Amino acid sequence: MSDDTMSNNGPGDIDPKTEAVLARYRSYLQDDVDPREWPYAWRTEINRGGFRAVDFLMDEIVDTGKCIGCASCLTICPADVFDYADEKPVNARPEACVFCVLCVEVCPVLRPVDDNARTRARFRAPAKDDGYGFYSYGVYARATDPELVTRGQDGGMTSALLIHGLETGRLGGAVLGDVFPDAKQIGRHRLAMNRQDVLECAASRYTYSPNTLALQEAMRQDVKPLAVVGVPCQIDGVWLQQTSSIQLEMSQWYKENIALTVGLFCSESFTHESIERLAEIVEVEPHRIDNINIKGKVVVRLDDGEVLTTSLRKYREWARPACLYCLDYGAENADIGAGGIGMDDWTMTVIRTDAGHEAFQAAIDDGKIETRPLEDEPKGEFLANKLSMDKRKNRPLPAQMPTYQERLALDYLDPKTFYTKGPGAPAVEAAPEGDKK
Repeated sequence: MSDDTMSNNGPGDIDPKTEAVLARYRSYLQDDVDPREWPYAWRTEINRGGFRAVDFLMDEIVDTGKCIGCASCLTICPADVFDYADEKPVNARPEACVFCVLCVEVCPVLRPVDDNARTRARFRAPAKDDGYGFYSYGVYARATDPELVTRGQDGGMTSALLIHGLETGRLGGAVLGDVFPDAKQIGRHRLAMNRQDVLECAASRYTYSPNTLALQEAMRQDVKPLAVVGVPCQIDGVWLQQTSSIQLEMSQWYKENIALTVGLFCSESFTHESIERLAEIVEVEPHRIDNINIKGKVVVRLDDGEVLTTSLRKYREWARPACLYCLDYGAENADIGAGGIGMDDWTMTVIRTDAGHEAFQAAIDDGKIETRPLEDEPKGEFLANKLSMDKRKNRPLPAQMPTYQERLALDYLDPKTFYTKGPGAPAVEAAPEGDKK
């Protein structure tokens, strides 16, 4: 294991109780135990005084390279055990652990974000699943404000929705992704409190932005009600935080104060190094890239407004390897799912829950968002279904996938094709001799 994947604990530092939980959990993975029962590996210890779950998380998820960087463990920890660096949690203060087990409870890699009755019941009737998660209805949507259409991504629907919520008092703040002033394609988290904040965060980045780190600031300032915008892995982590069966102050805060989640459709994100590589492909300086959009190809807008395109196949070489551990394209556990597929300058918007419907309809009623039926461009629904199926196709659950070190040994890190034509693809049986032509 390389130095940069080691936790702060050296070999032999894990206590016997944690070792026992790890052994129990791994036996569940190997023995075909129902995945919804995997959490009993750690929940059985709660009434026995708990255990230092941070060591379990590091050994099973972070050190193996399976961490997706969603930061759920960090933002729910009541004892400030973790720091965050290189898109993953760092076991910075293990001695501070209070044995609450919340960090493993909310990790969306350790167990499926399940489809039990409680999860199904939250969807607004009549709920249907056309391949990209349960939802009540869908439309193409965009802002009516020309500035939001211009500055936002694919029509600025999400920006319009959030600004409306902030200005009407439906929301106290919104957790978003921003960029660094000197690196316009490198994401950082931000707690938005007004229109200007939202505008500064508008448009998408295709590198990973740890949006949910802003939850810590929101809790410190007691900003509520709160909206969270994120990619599916982040939304899945937030949903686990909202539904944790461990009744502690931190998990209760999520239940009571997150009023709306907007999930951004996502096949994969890209490494920070990808920006330099993309600049080389389109033959410009990296700082000139003002916006990136992916529409079956990579669309690059430069700082002077010029638009260049290049092959997505070329760019995909720099996909973020952690994205292999995500099976959710459509942000299926969000209140609203949103993605720029189907029509230019419009966002395909799927309303999944009552909370999503109420926020979305209020913005429509006040003239902030306009809509068109999905039937105007059937390609959107077709693509959403296909991309969702591609995410799930032939894949085991993330906890059962190879470690990052194993993938390095296979010399295959592309998360998009590992299970379709790479080492994880099912073997193709040779046709019987008599069937050959």
